[in-house]
Amino acid sequence: MSTAGKVLVVLVLLVVPVWIVLVSAVARLNTVWTQELKKQEDLVTKLEANVETNERAIEALKDQINLQQLETGEESTVLRSKLIEVERGKAEAIQIQTKVKVQLDTLNAAVAKAQSARDQRKEEKQKEIQATAEAEKAVNELKAENAELMSQLSQLRSEFRSLLESNKAVVDRMIKSGTRRAARPAT
Repeated sequence: MSTAGKVLVVLVLLVVPVWIVLVSAVARLNTVWTQELKKQEDLVTKLEANVETNERAIEALKDQINLQQLETGEESTVLRSKLIEVERGKAEAIQIQTKVKVQLDTLNAAVAKAQSARDQRKEEKQKEIQATAEAEKAVNELKAENAELMSQLSQLRSEFRSLLESNKAVVDRMIKSGTRRAARPAT
């Protein structure tokens, strides 16, 4: 055999175990791959069943959602109508409150005006009482002065009468005696 043939035989002998290892690896991979493929097919079947179940569940959920939306829409309409009624009541309450506030303000203004008038009347009454007291004091002073003057007048009248009587008596005596006396100085 030639050298090339020997080299070729050695190479073939060296490659054959590698080839055997590769073939066994490929066979093993095919076996694992087949098992994995079977698993994947089972998984796909299971997933398709799950997808079908999920689609039915989704349809049921869509039906429930539509039903819930209808119920919610009806409840929303009822709540809106109640809210409108409440807002109408609130507006009426605010209007009544405003009217009452205006009436209260008017009443407070009238009360303040009445209190002002009352205070003014009190001041006028105090001034009137003071003026009356001063007038009574003046009247009492005038009464006292009048009484004093009246007593002086009475005294002067009595003195005048007694002097008049004494002068009449003197004049009568003078007339009876016929002589005239010199005028007496006035006292």
